[in-house]
Amino acid sequence: MRRVGIVGAGMTGLTAAAELQKEGIEVFLLDKGKSVGGRMATRRVGEGKADHGAQFFTVRSDEFQQDVNKWIADRKVKKWFGDHHPRYQSMNGMNALAKYLAEDLRVYVNRKVQAIDFQNGRYQLYTEENEIFEATDIILTAPSPQVVEVLNNSKLQADQSILNTLKFSPCLVAIVELHTEMMYGDHGQITNPSSTIQRIVNHEQKGISKTPVLSIYMNKDWSEKHFDEHEHEHEHELLRAIKNEIKEWIGANHIKSIQLKKWRYAEVKQVLHQPFAKIMPSLLVAGDAFLRREDETNHSRLESAYLSGKSAAAELMGKNI
Repeated sequence: MRRVGIVGAGMTGLTAAAELQKEGIEVFLLDKGKSVGGRMATRRVGEGKADHGAQFFTVRSDEFQQDVNKWIADRKVKKWFGDHHPRYQSMNGMNALAKYLAEDLRVYVNRKVQAIDFQNGRYQLYTEENEIFEATDIILTAPSPQVVEVLNNSKLQADQSILNTLKFSPCLVAIVELHTEMMYGDHGQITNPSSTIQRIVNHEQKGISKTPVLSIYMNKDWSEKHFDEHEHEHEHELLRAIKNEIKEWIGANHIKSIQLKKWRYAEVKQVLHQPFAKIMPSLLVAGDAFLRREDETNHSRLESAYLSGKSAAAELMGKNI
């Protein structure tokens, strides 16, 4: 009996799982987080909430547009702003879209895969929680350094050299609850307002929060410099440094609460121009860093994650995309 195991329940994993299930193939997903979605992440903050990973997505392919049109019809997604390449947002936060996509799928959260073995024609996925999941085929969708770590713990004869070419930048995000309403740009977003801040998003203006809550993304250079700096100190040291960088935009007296999200693998520095990597006959690696050859954007995004998931599923089903 064919059974596909997918590690990672972000956009790539959810898309691949849905495609395989449509064809009647048994499939399950394992994710180390407490919710599906990966970087489609939303956090409750007091009476409000904030997207603190992906804020929106764009559409360049007809394939993705067809599904997005369905999500719009189901009132899960709407246009946020932009005419040439509209920015689409999830109506109730990006994580709500991930949960909607996972509704009919078998997902096990809080499961961190440590190692993979192959015996008697089947893979065994060993989790930190001392469980073993069996599968005939596997798609790994975590960021490649995490995939390499799992493969290094495994006894598989897998060629993982291509994965070592992928390098990632971290991102530090401050989630700031305000005492009073403040407007940011026409749509609740401003980009590159200073030499250290990449983006400020006001979720009340965006329409997903009842109260004024901001996500403030520090840029690549600042995040890289500070990411591990206070690893062994209290988080408040890092938040103090961020407060100092944002004071021109948000004075300390406006801040009701502030918390931190650290994304170690936020952005791919150099993408691969192939939609997945086959590192064993029935073991694929996929994700937003894997771009289809016709994709001219040269950067990872939610759509590339979706298309990679579709391509990986098609490969396992013996179809060509």
